[in-house]
Amino acid sequence: MIESVGIIGVGHLASYIVGGLRRASHEIKIILSPRNINKSKDLATRFGTIIAQNNQDVVNSANIIIITTRPEDTITVSENLRFQTGQIVISMAIGITLENLKSSIAPATVVRANTISCAAINQSPTLLFPDNPQARTILALLGQVHVLPDEACFTSASAIGAFYGWIYALLDETISWTTHTGVPQQTARNVVLETVRGAVNMALNEPNSDLKAILATLATPGGITKQGLNVLHQKQSLEVWTNALNVVHKRLSNVKK
Repeated sequence: MIESVGIIGVGHLASYIVGGLRRASHEIKIILSPRNINKSKDLATRFGTIIAQNNQDVVNSANIIIITTRPEDTITVSENLRFQTGQIVISMAIGITLENLKSSIAPATVVRANTISCAAINQSPTLLFPDNPQARTILALLGQVHVLPDEACFTSASAIGAFYGWIYALLDETISWTTHTGVPQQTARNVVLETVRGAVNMALNEPNSDLKAILATLATPGGITKQGLNVLHQKQSLEVWTNALNVVHKRLSNVKK
């Protein structure tokens, strides 16, 4: 049973995690580090969290600790803390390997995880490596947990976190175009977002269907879907997305081991 969760590094990611945890359960005690005191106070007011005296107080008060500091600060922060046997430490630091984390977090057990902002509404696909029952249980409150078989796979899947942000850019561009053609702004926003939601739900509802097969039923010869796809392929627009993923993956792979 998870009774308490401590969070070290209270920024945007921590606020999404706190929101998701509290939406899922009012029973879990959530303890926050005081470094970003204004953010910690805001979360305490909104979600009934506890503000610790310092980072060590967070560690002493929780059986699961989530570290959401900036990656470049994670090791320094953890080296200055004394963890206990039986504690689970979940590192959200992108690009910091388990090998690099273990010595500073021993004798506690450390795992890596990656979640995105929709954790705040319990809809985040969350990555985990290696598998750990306690970590999986707490992360499942934020959305679907995907346990990766090795750290290389974890790194590759982590690149999708960047893709998540790019989706907003594509949606904003489409909404802006729709508005500029004369559609009321709120209607344009709703139609675009509902269209994407419908496409995603259709795909999720057919888990064994290849997405290309679904697309083939939509992009019929002479139709507007096919016409638009031809333009995208001619401009190599989809390849640009792949190139962007390659750049992100390269950065995530070139980390200190």
